Amino acid sequence: MGVSEDINWLKADESGVGKVFSLIAGKGNLKLRELKNLFGSEDWWPLKAHVGALVSRGLVLEVDGIYKLTEVGKKVQDGLKAMEVVKAI
Repeated sequence: MGVSEDINWLKADESGVGKVFSLIAGKGNLKLRELKNLFGSEDWWPLKAHVGALVSRGLVLEVDGIYKLTEVGKKVQDGLKAMEVVKAI
């Protein structure tokens, strides 16, 4: 997948995978429990599904229980930031 496809995929579900991606991108390395608290869901399953989708897509990597952006995820983050700058202009 390309960066533009990943951005469109995240924007299509801004309250799900898009929100989880934004949390990891904004806060940096996070454990699942920290993500759950920030995500604001009482149930683990939606969060685990969103994180799993991000990992499967290659945007997020789990190392020793900590989730962080991959190099592809960082490119997507940069693309999202560029889109926000363009919107502001």
